[in-house]
Amino acid sequence: MNFTAHLHLSPNIAEVRVFNFSGDGFKGNTWRAAASPSQRLGIDLHRFIDDYTDQHPLTKAAKKHIRPFTGKYSAVALDLLGDYFLQRNWERFRQLQASSAQQSLTAFIASAESDIAKHKSLLKGRAAAMAPYLLEHHWLLSYREIDGLLSAARGIAQRHPGGAPLVDFFEGPVYDCLAHLEEWFSTLYPMLMLACQEFVQNHNDWEELSKA
Repeated sequence: MNFTAHLHLSPNIAEVRVFNFSGDGFKGNTWRAAASPSQRLGIDLHRFIDDYTDQHPLTKAAKKHIRPFTGKYSAVALDLLGDYFLQRNWERFRQLQASSAQQSLTAFIASAESDIAKHKSLLKGRAAAMAPYLLEHHWLLSYREIDGLLSAARGIAQRHPGGAPLVDFFEGPVYDCLAHLEEWFSTLYPMLMLACQEFVQNHNDWEELSKA
């Protein structure tokens, strides 16, 4: 899952949300000793979301479906499309979320951008590098359109040699795959939402955070 999904799957605690957004920048476990409960939960939740999604049979089947077009970038393509389908179907999925997170898409992203801006100095990895541009140009909202995903794919291809198949996919073949991939997302995401809720409630730091 990409940025919008990681933000959406977080509990309504700013620091948890931001560290879920930035979770892939934290490697290993040496960071844990200096981390706050919110930071630990955010990073652990990020890893849980990635592992759950990547290992699910539905995701493996979806990757296989688009691999002839995307090559080794099939997972990246699905990450981007996850944000696309989430935003296009926001009204459905926000009804499944906790009441405190039942905002309109634009209100939710504005709130998330505010949280990211306030904690920008704490970000790591890809999220840290992208945050200034994401905030200035409101990139998250652009993922609601295929053209926005194409722009993201072009940026990835500029940074990573061999990324041309990802661009080619979003320039054409993606349109023939949308119905199949939307079925993947529509089936998987509600299960992922429930799994994340259970993960948060069972996390060692949740009892302390929920009383704050």
